[in-house]
Amino acid sequence: IVVSRRDPKFLVRLLELEVPEIYYGIIEIKDVAREAGERAKIAVFSNDKRIDAVGACVGMKGIRIQEIVRELNNEKIDVINWNADTQVYISRALSPAKPSYIIVNNENKSAIAIIPDEYISLAIGKGGVNRRLASQLTGYEIETIKESDYQNMMARAKEDLDPKKLPGVGKAALEKLKEQDIKTPEDALKAGKDKLMEIPGIGEKTAGKIIESVKNYIEK
Repeated sequence: IVVSRRDPKFLVRLLELEVPEIYYGIIEIKDVAREAGERAKIAVFSNDKRIDAVGACVGMKGIRIQEIVRELNNEKIDVINWNADTQVYISRALSPAKPSYIIVNNENKSAIAIIPDEYISLAIGKGGVNRRLASQLTGYEIETIKESDYQNMMARAKEDLDPKKLPGVGKAALEKLKEQDIKTPEDALKAGKDKLMEIPGIGEKTAGKIIESVKNYIEK
């Protein structure tokens, strides 16, 4: 079997050679994401609670992982602990950044990571490599947002619905929403297009326009 040096499987084979705990199945490699020559992320899990999976892979004073790094011409390698909790896993995958919190949408396999402003460049990485690898590793499309921007978005989401702030949405339509206790952009998004269409006088086109305008206003 021929494996290209650029293939993630090549990295897995190197780990098996350098880390006996992986070779013997004590530690599992759950996921691997790699952009050859740039960076790689590996998620590991220990089947023995007495053994630290990350510590075993890195080795005493980093000797094990450094052997692999040298073999890959100084490609950066992040080793993280795998976790069944998607929020925890995504947070770890974005290392070395430290997200404040993660909003997960399991239905469409996406997530929004709220990142402290000072960590946003680390979360994204050079040319977006850190975020791309985190997405590949976890299987979730990850969007990163600065915490200050997210707080501003949340503040706008709780404002009263105002036709001046929602282009293309008339005052009459918004009055109909308020009669149904839909008073803020957040309320409108939670209701969703289908629910809005159930309101007398709000058709499909108007409901779609309301949702679009509300999203644009919150995310501006």
